[in-house]
Amino acid sequence: MAKRALGILLASASVLALAPPAAAVESATNIETIIVTANKRAEPIKEVPMAVTALTSDQLSNLKATSFADFVARVPGMTAVASDPSHTSLVLRGITTQGVGATIGTYLDETPYGSSSALANGTITTPNLDTFDVERVEILRGPQGTLYGASTLGGLLKFVTKAPDPSGFAAEAEVGGEDIDHGEAGAFVKAMVNAPLGDNFAVRAVGYYTDEPGFIDDPVLKQKDVNGGHIQGGRVSALWEASAKLKIRATAILQDIDENADYAEDLTTVGNTLVPLFGDLEQGRVANEFSHVRYRLYNATVNYDFDWAQLTSATSYGTFNDKSLQDVTGLYGTFLRPSLGQKKFTQELRLASAPDQTLEWLAGFYYTHENADLFQDLAPIGYLQLTSSFAETAGFANFVYHFSPAFDVSFGGRWSTNSQNADETGLALAGGKSSENVFTWSVAPRWHVNDDTIVYARIAKGYRPGGPNALPPLTTGLPKQFSSDSLINYELGVKTDMLDHRLSLDVDAFYIDWSDIQLLTVVQGFGINGNGGTAVSEGFEWNASWLPVDGLSLRFGGSYTDAHLTSGTDPILVGAKSGDPLPYNPHWSTSLDADYTFDPMGDFTPFLGVSWAYIGERETDFNPGGRYLLPSYDTVDLRAGVNHDRWSLELYAKNVGDERGVSSLGTTIGSAAAVGATAEASVIRPRVVGISLTGKL
Repeated sequence: MAKRALGILLASASVLALAPPAAAVESATNIETIIVTANKRAEPIKEVPMAVTALTSDQLSNLKATSFADFVARVPGMTAVASDPSHTSLVLRGITTQGVGATIGTYLDETPYGSSSALANGTITTPNLDTFDVERVEILRGPQGTLYGASTLGGLLKFVTKAPDPSGFAAEAEVGGEDIDHGEAGAFVKAMVNAPLGDNFAVRAVGYYTDEPGFIDDPVLKQKDVNGGHIQGGRVSALWEASAKLKIRATAILQDIDENADYAEDLTTVGNTLVPLFGDLEQGRVANEFSHVRYRLYNATVNYDFDWAQLTSATSYGTFNDKSLQDVTGLYGTFLRPSLGQKKFTQELRLASAPDQTLEWLAGFYYTHENADLFQDLAPIGYLQLTSSFAETAGFANFVYHFSPAFDVSFGGRWSTNSQNADETGLALAGGKSSENVFTWSVAPRWHVNDDTIVYARIAKGYRPGGPNALPPLTTGLPKQFSSDSLINYELGVKTDMLDHRLSLDVDAFYIDWSDIQLLTVVQGFGINGNGGTAVSEGFEWNASWLPVDGLSLRFGGSYTDAHLTSGTDPILVGAKSGDPLPYNPHWSTSLDADYTFDPMGDFTPFLGVSWAYIGERETDFNPGGRYLLPSYDTVDLRAGVNHDRWSLELYAKNVGDERGVSSLGTTIGSAAAVGATAEASVIRPRVVGISLTGKL
């Protein structure tokens, strides 16, 4: 990932002229089915005719997986490109060019979050939410253009929160601390209360605070552990079961991420090799590059059961704010103070037939409107402000026809229309507008070989909206707008339970044809989004869960992905030719988790676990000056503890081998460039040792 200052936040603006039911987990004797809502219906994951990964609350808790960095490696075909916890770009099946428009959609329950527009840097606005008291995280691989719409080229990530429960009072609290090698110590506290207020009304409240330890030193500022930070937030949800048919749920989610600096280590070139400029885990700055990110989301969901069909209305309003300080003294002699503000309203209304019909159907209407302000202050030189709007209206439908109890076909489509406006003020006066119509579709036949096995195929189209380029009125020779890009995904898979439901296997193979790829370039001093080139992504993925003996649970997953261009791009502006691999896509990635629960020892039940994850070699962003090959790395995590009635104590260690995995790398434009830095590598956290104590009522 290029340095965030100009590689992301200046994207789409002129470059400065100066230049459902609870999810079950493995029981003691068999693997129980997880219920997911991938098709906007509650159904067993093994019945869904597409590649889906679901990480349950128990699995996330066992892994101490509180953010993307902790669980992305457990999702076949998924990688994270991050400069710090608040700016992460997620990639599925290699579908990325590291531009500014998101290729993965993000949902929080019934609500899409993050920008659908490339004008508001949707690729880095993915909400990196703490997973405490989350029911599960669902990841749908492959395009989801029919049911979820725009910017789901690679797939969809969905946080499913736990609903309030009117049946009884419950509470949970977790406290703990971490010590990070080469850095400092941190602590966290989290709590949940579920309070019934009558027989049919309940409120669930969650709060958390994490003091993140830093591990990057700055010899220029003579400061240690400069990249520490704080994460705080929570959510409140109220559920009213007004009748047996009517349910109303309202939810507010808030989270703040404050980082004092990014996770970058400054590098220099020695021969053909990049080595640390100052030393291991060190960067040099004139001032700390802080960032402050704010997530706010409010949703009201109404469900009414007509018996013959269920009506769902989801109304949402969300905001995203990002303010930071970027050191660009090596280029401009001053600091860049970028900020991004986004507001988004969404309304979805859909009607779904009752299940278990010969013809099952779902039809819906979707509307969203978002406004964004991208402000870039280079005082005392000047500023640029890009104000944009995006409005989309869509209608969608999906059908499942059961030809027999063993064979059915689902098929559907979505028609979308969007319009956008952009106006730029400051050092440049510019503007632009665009509109387009897009149709996406999917077809998925499914064959129940027997009660425990399905074989499916899926063909689906996804798209990412185009938009205007903000250009001065008299500009010539530059495109005034860019088109949507789209892809078609071909997938074949099998899901099966074997060995008396002690072994579950999910395997798929895919081929993706991507056309009119959106690319970000700089032309005549302007940041331009354009279309060019084609690409394919092909490979296979697997997920396996096995209970070889009582108490022992094994989970093994991974993928092979070959994603590359099939036609070249402008060699001067983009620097990518046919055959070049897409950015940050490892050919191989895999993970293995093993957990063992001992027989009770009186009132105590001990447990232990180990996890291993491997990320293969990846190439960095397209660059006319050349690309870097990032080395592969693997990490090992350990955990052990004891359960006792209503509380548990756990000791854990992450990245036991103290690996220096690189999650992103880009050329530097900061003060380090003036003292010889060639590039900056954002690294994963060093070895972490922690302890947590959890109590429940």
